[in-house]
Amino acid sequence: MAMITTNLKDYIDAPDDLLYRSRSELESFSRRDIETFQLAAARRKLEHQADHIPVVGDMLNGKDPSTFDCLDDFIPILFDEDIYKSYDTAWIENKEFGKLTHWINAFTTHDLSGVDTENCGGLTDWCRRIDEQADIFLCHSSGTSGVLSFVPRSQHDRDLVVDNLVWTNQPLFNPHQRNDVTYFCMLPRRQYRITQALYDGLEQRYLINPVQALTDFISPEFYIAQGKLRTAAINDTTDSCLKNPIVAAYPAEVERYQRDLPELVKRWTDNLIENYRGKRIYFQGSFDKAWQIIQHFKNAGVTGAFAPESIFSLYGGVKDGSKLPDDWQDQFRRAIGVDESNLVSGWGMSEITSSTRRCSQGMNHFMIQSIPFLLEPKTRRPLPRKGVQTGQLAILEVLSKDCWGGMISGDRGTIHWDRVCACGRDGPLLEDSVSRL
Repeated sequence: MAMITTNLKDYIDAPDDLLYRSRSELESFSRRDIETFQLAAARRKLEHQADHIPVVGDMLNGKDPSTFDCLDDFIPILFDEDIYKSYDTAWIENKEFGKLTHWINAFTTHDLSGVDTENCGGLTDWCRRIDEQADIFLCHSSGTSGVLSFVPRSQHDRDLVVDNLVWTNQPLFNPHQRNDVTYFCMLPRRQYRITQALYDGLEQRYLINPVQALTDFISPEFYIAQGKLRTAAINDTTDSCLKNPIVAAYPAEVERYQRDLPELVKRWTDNLIENYRGKRIYFQGSFDKAWQIIQHFKNAGVTGAFAPESIFSLYGGVKDGSKLPDDWQDQFRRAIGVDESNLVSGWGMSEITSSTRRCSQGMNHFMIQSIPFLLEPKTRRPLPRKGVQTGQLAILEVLSKDCWGGMISGDRGTIHWDRVCACGRDGPLLEDSVSRL
């Protein structure tokens, strides 16, 4: 870890070292100093990644990053939302994993060309081989549409995700000693998603109690089948959907999981109530998962369940289409027994390593290593970086050593560029009203 200084220039080549600075130190930097740092760090990262990530080099098209005079100059180099889904899905269905490896090799600084995909049995086997042979963990998305995005992450990037969680959630977590905290998540304990790296890092590097997850393992093939079957049910195209070889192999498993899910949630919640009352926990889940917890707690007559320093991280909105009451967060807080400041939420994307964090005043703050943009929807035309603007959100983070980190989202947001938040921090501030375009 770099020696702590008070000059952001010292972190241009090591922006991840800012993760280990105290919140008060980070909040002491002026907006002008932050923007100067961001421009220099983005130039430096682009110079490096353009030489090591073929897709970035192609998008840069010979331009010299040192000539980029302002942050908006980086907009043409930002990835579109679905770029990590830009492979031919037939490669997966036909088990052409050499082609899939060649495709993903264009998106990482690491050389995956030597990975042996001969007789690769399926998508899970492909992910396992890349992990075992190249030490690159392929993080896929939730597959709501039935198509997965794949983002390659080295151990460095996986550690960043864990470190960010621990260092920004002190004093619940102590980075320097064993942590008597239990992490609860209503997702599988094992999967090829970034949460897997989070689980492993918390248990192995920060010595927390074993992670309490909803189930054991869910494969990427399962996520594809579940997403396609869900979409087909909405569009009344299930019969044609079953012709897909992956879907055809998993309908019984998807049906069984959906049938068993209420009991899985009940057992998971019963464990939470029976064995962790009054203890320090960290919960991470979507809004609808939190609402499910409230219902179980109500049925059990439980209020004020956990140690007051526990943290409940609520991200991702509503995933299952539920309509939640306006006061659901107040109900949730009463059930779990923690202060409103310990209900953490924010905005982010699975393709980047950073996210915003909502403050006590309901505004989202960006990390110093994250550069936000607002665009006219469905274009790459930037909106002014001043005043109050509403448009398509995009982000460029300078943390990852594996990936470019510049993404245009599919979300609409409102940013206050010049306002000082009521919590005392300077802008830019993202309103807590992000929605899909």
